[in-house]
Amino acid sequence: MSISAGFRQGTEPVRKIPDGFRQGTERVLTIHKGFRQGTEPSASRIKTHTVACKGEVVGGNCYEFNPAPLAFQRAQALCRALAPNAELASVTNGDLHSRLVSLVTKGGESSPVLTWLGAMVKNQQGLWVDGSEWRYSDWMPGHPNIQTDKPVCVEMFKIDESWWTAADCDLERASICSYPITA
Repeated sequence: MSISAGFRQGTEPVRKIPDGFRQGTERVLTIHKGFRQGTEPSASRIKTHTVACKGEVVGGNCYEFNPAPLAFQRAQALCRALAPNAELASVTNGDLHSRLVSLVTKGGESSPVLTWLGAMVKNQQGLWVDGSEWRYSDWMPGHPNIQTDKPVCVEMFKIDESWWTAADCDLERASICSYPITA
């Protein structure tokens, strides 16, 4: 029996979204260790599957370049559909940044394209969407120079050097996804 939305009281059972239909924007609830009661599914019962990396492996993570232009949220959803725990890529050091620039430009053989990284800027502060610590950046001189209260997203490009700038998240860019490689 189905209850019309106008007649729902909030006490009806909630239907789960099948994994194949998730868009990456749904809330994920986690139970902090101190609040676990022992009746929750354990990690050992969670099914995992190995995904073959079609990009470059750096530090135990796979980085895959997607040349299709997408808005930031759609690029993030594409990453999340790619593999378990996949996100738009965080860049935490200069070596990783250089390798990602090489991945995007195929070692300098192809023209560089504007590419989303997994970061947003609000109030002149950068934040990696995967929660990584912000300890490296490669901003173009004068950036980020944000004149809006709306969060903006971080893009990478290369002219003579590689740089980051902040842009409207609705613009369409290529993207780099990152996910841990499981043994």
